Amino acid sequence: MNAVKLPFVFDTETIKKELSQFTQKDYYDIYNPSVTLETLWSKHFIEPVIGENGLPVFLPNDALKQCPYLLSVLETFKCDKETFRIHTLDAGASIKPHRDIGYSLEHGKIRIHIPIVTNDKVEILLDKAPVQMSAGETWYCNFHITHEVHNRSNAPRMHLIMDCLVNDWVKEVFKQVS
Repeated sequence: MNAVKLPFVFDTETIKKELSQFTQKDYYDIYNPSVTLETLWSKHFIEPVIGENGLPVFLPNDALKQCPYLLSVLETFKCDKETFRIHTLDAGASIKPHRDIGYSLEHGKIRIHIPIVTNDKVEILLDKAPVQMSAGETWYCNFHITHEVHNRSNAPRMHLIMDCLVNDWVKEVFKQVS
């Protein structure tokens, strides 16, 4: 399964309201060879701390503590997370074809997308097949395969992105949608 809509829907208006407290200066430009500089912006909402076993555990940062609804979104997913961030792809920008090695259910780490701001001119391709996501929906995509994104609209595309480690809870969610 390369893409599947998961059984979670979130209130994008509440998320946008919480995000409105942050300015462009609170986001950083993502350096990635698949993206033109200064077209993909990110804001992280969890930070690593060293856990009891000496390994990092990711906990809400100060920004997330100011966003109770976003915190409830994070807590909806009953698994360990490695990232919980907002990505904004500028109008007219693209992410070139690439692979995120190991980001698939089979490899034990999944990337979840929750579109916050999107439209029908945003194109997400997995192995050249389009995946149409609507605002508020929750999607798993197998990003271990080649994928690309094109924002052919005149507005930024904003997604909440979460990297989750597969556990029994995640496996049960996938059983429900299979």
